[in-house]
Amino acid sequence: MNGNTLGGQEPTNSGAWVEYTSPDGRAYFYNRDTKVTTWEKPDELKTQQELDSVWKEYAKDGRPYWYNTRTKQSTWTRPDVPNQPIKPTEPHSSMDQNNVPRQAMRRERSRSRRSASRGPRSRQVPASTLEPRSRHEYKTPKEAEHAFNNMLKRHKVRGDWSWEKMLRAVVNDPDYRSLKTLSERKEAFQRYVSAAQETELEQRREEQRKQKADFFALLDTLPISEYTRFRKVKHLAGEHKAFCAVPEKERVELFDAYVDELLEKVSGERRHIRTQHVREATEYLGALPISSKWTDVKDRLLEKFGDQMMPILHADSEKRVPMDVLYFGVRDKDSVDPESGLCMLDLLDIYEHAMADAERSESDRRKREKDKEFRQQRQARDAFRQLVNEHRAEFTPSSTWSEFYPQIKQHTAYTAMLGQPGSTPQELFWDTIEELSDEMYNERKQLESAMRSHNFHMHVDTVFAKVCEFAQSHCTIDAGHMEYIFEQLVIKCKRREEEEAERKQRHERRLLDAFKYALYDLRPELTSDSKWDTESARINKLAEYKAIDNEILCREAFDLVIERMKERTLRKRRDSGKRSRSPEAGAADKRTRHGVDKCEDRGSSDLEEGEMVS
Repeated sequence: MNGNTLGGQEPTNSGAWVEYTSPDGRAYFYNRDTKVTTWEKPDELKTQQELDSVWKEYAKDGRPYWYNTRTKQSTWTRPDVPNQPIKPTEPHSSMDQNNVPRQAMRRERSRSRRSASRGPRSRQVPASTLEPRSRHEYKTPKEAEHAFNNMLKRHKVRGDWSWEKMLRAVVNDPDYRSLKTLSERKEAFQRYVSAAQETELEQRREEQRKQKADFFALLDTLPISEYTRFRKVKHLAGEHKAFCAVPEKERVELFDAYVDELLEKVSGERRHIRTQHVREATEYLGALPISSKWTDVKDRLLEKFGDQMMPILHADSEKRVPMDVLYFGVRDKDSVDPESGLCMLDLLDIYEHAMADAERSESDRRKREKDKEFRQQRQARDAFRQLVNEHRAEFTPSSTWSEFYPQIKQHTAYTAMLGQPGSTPQELFWDTIEELSDEMYNERKQLESAMRSHNFHMHVDTVFAKVCEFAQSHCTIDAGHMEYIFEQLVIKCKRREEEEAERKQRHERRLLDAFKYALYDLRPELTSDSKWDTESARINKLAEYKAIDNEILCREAFDLVIERMKERTLRKRRDSGKRSRSPEAGAADKRTRHGVDKCEDRGSSDLEEGEMVS
């Protein structure tokens, strides 16, 4: 902004210039005579040093810069020229009439008209006031901001003030320009306002706490219960200082908070008293028998704790009484608090808990007795097992209970087992025999496997010493079990030989049967008169005869076949010689003939199936 005036005329009198400050904190100047307003400081108000300086300060977007009128150069760095005035934000621009506060212009114009009408009584601004104000230079920005904050405190700037309101109050204070730029002043103002708001908020909180404490102290002096309503408190303490100090909107909230605290406190006291009464009644009952009845226990409890029972409150149905009035009306220093006294349901609950404890104690006692009995039974079984193990060396897998019973029938370990549930002595004995049998069976299998691996062949006539020697060399078998294992091996060998002999006999029977069938099929057929000597030549050629390779057995089979042929021929002759003319005789004949045929068929079938040769 240059120094041109808005009216197009230069000021002629220095006393006509007056300095003002715009709402954004910028200084401007007004000439009362020429009615000219300008941002640039007039020469009449400049010092000699300012007149001699070629640097002028401007601002753009809140950031200051300097312009040299001689060299026509601009710089953002402040030149070494003290006391430079603040310039407008737009460089080299003349001030427009609309940028000056209109209210200030109208005020000055009206003041000039009044001065002109009054004549010599018109008052001009002294020349001393138009001289530039002295401004303290601070070494650091921190000191400058501290001076700025102190200036705000002196003018009692609060946290809810706006920037414009603050400017109107402090713009003429020299410390307002302790911060050089507008942005620095606004930032410092914002920090000051934030701190002031926090301080004021804390002060309001402290004041509210004090008001709350005084209000609660006032309520403590009033007859208030948890049933009291706010309208009653307002009626009792409406003129009290502590009551009126609280804003009307907060009174109900504080009263509700007080009642909540009172209710919590009273409820805690009532719970404590009630718990104490219940504990006393529980201790009085003690350990109830399991057979106790409620009617008997109720009478005892009412007789002992009748004075601690909850009283029954009655109110007139025609005249309604508030609950708090009724509460304080029936209670005196010796009465029971209606909310902390015992009722019949409490006594019943105490009885139920006592009975539950009694049932639990009875259950625990029975369990202990059952566990004790179970331990005794287990100890008795263990003692009998130990007795059986003492005789284990005498047992074999073939031992029986009848052999062992006579030895232990008078022993205490056996008599202690009698009559108790669980395994019997005989079952424990058979368990031991079964374990011993499994053990010896595994040892025998181990010995047989070693025999197969080393080609040791066991026979019926194998001596016991030879088997023991082999077992000691190739197996780990208990010496006490060797005798039984040897007996089992011998029995197994005998059984194997018997099975082999039986297998041979079955084979011979099958060969003889095949030889008999071959004789029946021989051509020409044999007759009942055939002889071995005459038929032996062609019989010897049969493959069945060669398979038997025993002439004696073959001859016996031949004789049996010839004998069967003779019997068949004889039956046929006897049946053919019998004749009968009567129907009954004919039927008998027929039955006889059929019987003979059936016998012949049966004989043939028996022959076909094979017979043992005697």
